[in-house]
Amino acid sequence: MDQTSFEEIVSILAMNGRPDLIMEFKEYTKIDEDYIPPKFMKREKLSDDEGSATSEGSYTIEEDEDGFLSLS
Repeated sequence: MDQTSFEEIVSILAMNGRPDLIMEFKEYTKIDEDYIPPKFMKREKLSDDEGSATSEGSYTIEEDEDGFLSLS
C-alpha cells in the first residue's frame, strides 16, 4: 500500500474514534516504498446496448383484488 492511502485510512479511522482499528491496521498493513501510482486510470465505457435493462425482455403489471401491483 502506498503512503498516501495508508495515511488517509488512518485519518478516517481516527476521525471515527477507532484507535483499536488503527493499531490493528498498522500491525497488518505494509507500506510499499517502491509503489508509483499511475498518472491516470483508463475507464472502459459501456456500449449503448450493453447493460441496458430494457433489453432484458418484456413484462406486464398486474393488479390483484386488493389493489396491489405485481410484475409478471
